[in-house]
Amino acid sequence: MLAWLLYLPAKALLLLFSLFPYVVLRPLASNIGLLALLFERRRRVGCEQLACAFPEKSDHERKQILRASCKSIAMSAIEAMILTRRYHSRWEKHLLFADGARATLESYRGKGGIFVQAHFGSFEFAGASLGPLGLEPAFPMRLPNNYYMGRDLVANRKNGWGVEIINRKGAVRNLLSRLKDGKAVVIATDQSAHNNPIFVPWFGKLAATERATASLALKVGAPVITLWAVRHATKPIWTIDCKVVREATEVQAASDENVYNLCSEIHASLEEQIRLVPEQYLWIHDRYRIRPDSEKNND
Repeated sequence: MLAWLLYLPAKALLLLFSLFPYVVLRPLASNIGLLALLFERRRRVGCEQLACAFPEKSDHERKQILRASCKSIAMSAIEAMILTRRYHSRWEKHLLFADGARATLESYRGKGGIFVQAHFGSFEFAGASLGPLGLEPAFPMRLPNNYYMGRDLVANRKNGWGVEIINRKGAVRNLLSRLKDGKAVVIATDQSAHNNPIFVPWFGKLAATERATASLALKVGAPVITLWAVRHATKPIWTIDCKVVREATEVQAASDENVYNLCSEIHASLEEQIRLVPEQYLWIHDRYRIRPDSEKNND
């Protein structure tokens, strides 16, 4: 009953927002996103990470990127909760593909593949676009604690886009099975990892990174493709693009060296794109909070 009572006002607010046209939703989301700057720790984290990624830029330039990034965060939420539902029936009018991107993505239909994202641009539309292309994508994610919110989230992805949401807990076996069946797996790898991470450079500084993506690819020999969607400055248009990090190969051991090397290649590919449109990346996430033991010992 408590979950239902908490769900009702959230659902009502979403229904209200869903009535607004895009020209209203975008500035509304932007203003809401700027509230993140009220939190001193988030501002500090964002400034520190931007200084690491863009040492050549001035403080003023980095602060402008941070403001735009916070606006982008709220827009990502609107995309996930409202716009993916609104546009799925006419997705080809709103999702454009960079030169060669659609053909590249469709070439993995029935072959399986690991599509790697960052919290960059519209990761919702980027991953969802694989559904209409026939790749049968699945997202491992931590579902909301509220059952009703989780139910709506799963239904929206599956019914609208043909995307399956997999509970992140215990997802590895399911993901392995899907890859062997020639289906796509979509994973975001740019969040700080807590359990047995491997430390890989991210914008020039070691960051705690999950091993799962690289381990899966190595154990199955699956291709690895980075994937992203950059949103247009004013129109409800998202440009989908991708880059093949590696094609399908022979099965390899998920040793520390192999995992490190593949994670480094993935990071380099994602960094390249984020540098082109840094205002659409999630800079306020503390990517460097967990440090390697070697640094702790030096302290």
